[in-house]
Amino acid sequence: MSKKSKNRAKQAARISAKEHEQAHRTTAEEDARKYGDVLFSASYYLDEASADNAAELYGSGHVRDLCLVALVVGMVMLVVNFMVGFNIVVFCIALIMAISGATASGNWKSVTMWALMGTNLGDSKEDLNRHNVVTPTEVIVEGPGPEVARYPLKSLRHVRHNEHGCLATFGKARVAYFPAGQMSVSRLRELEQFLEQQR
Repeated sequence: MSKKSKNRAKQAARISAKEHEQAHRTTAEEDARKYGDVLFSASYYLDEASADNAAELYGSGHVRDLCLVALVVGMVMLVVNFMVGFNIVVFCIALIMAISGATASGNWKSVTMWALMGTNLGDSKEDLNRHNVVTPTEVIVEGPGPEVARYPLKSLRHVRHNEHGCLATFGKARVAYFPAGQMSVSRLRELEQFLEQQR
């Protein structure tokens, strides 16, 4: 690569960084104007990767464990039913438990994705842009489109996080997802700690 090409690349990177910083500053000013004291904010596009990561956090490990327990209990009931003496009612219950448990635990990613699409994250297939703002009293989710949902922190039920992001649940089908790619590691940890303290 020639010296001129290297200089052009550096200059383009500087311009891009300045534009990104200006856009971030403009967004922060707009959030402060609309919502007051903003502690955290994140904008993202709900693509397939971020939806998968959010679904992983939305699908509680406890529910998956219950599916596995249903599978095991159903199988044991089937074996005992044949050994002790066949009972059609016990057989049907055991079969339903075993099949349901096996299906749900074997297709857990699809189950959690289906459940997540029933929340405010899956409300729209046309506009997948989201912008989240956290203030000292509430979490605001902008999107899809012009919709703005406000969730008071006192109604926060669960906070789940991993290396991909943080998901806050505020009741049935009301969630706010903060992808790790849109926040620095330290800011994401601060957000997780703040939300954990609010529960």
